[in-house]
Amino acid sequence: MAFGLLVANQGALAACDPENALYEDDFEFLDVSWGAADDSILVDDGALVIKGSGGVVNLETKTAGAAICVDVSVAEAPNVADSPAGLVFWWQDWKNYYSVFVWADGWIEVRRMSDGKSKTLFTQEAGALNPGAGAVNSLELTLQPKDATLSVNATEVRRFKVKRPKDGGAVGLYGISPDDAPATFTFDTFIVNER
Repeated sequence: MAFGLLVANQGALAACDPENALYEDDFEFLDVSWGAADDSILVDDGALVIKGSGGVVNLETKTAGAAICVDVSVAEAPNVADSPAGLVFWWQDWKNYYSVFVWADGWIEVRRMSDGKSKTLFTQEAGALNPGAGAVNSLELTLQPKDATLSVNATEVRRFKVKRPKDGGAVGLYGISPDDAPATFTFDTFIVNER
């Protein structure tokens, strides 16, 4: 299964430089580096859209250290408390990666998947989040060899310990929604700079 994240650019993200990006996408179309479009992952109106639960990884973003920026929106969600959108980083495969989740009701969570087992690193309320379905939140994640710093809407949320895979990993987008109340997630202005 692939995963997805909603993202849009608000221009205040200092670590990401589109002029010197390892990878940049404004989603005018679905580039082949994201894979093939289908009914659940597609590009619409200048955004990558994930419908239901799923995600995608872009293998052109593989790096050992990076600054990652994206605008994320839980565009439609009958159940916002159970419909997070996020960013996947240091992805090696779907059994080994980290993820950042944003909930439209104001929460952020960081998880690590290792050998198919999920561990929550932290969950916290984030006053910098724009709450509600349809609200856009700009995420900025700076990856160092042993730690990462997460900012939302140009406000630092937390610095936390991570363990970088030996060869680094790729970046992707992720959305999860309940089966009985499918959500739609959008991502825009995705930038990855090598550090």
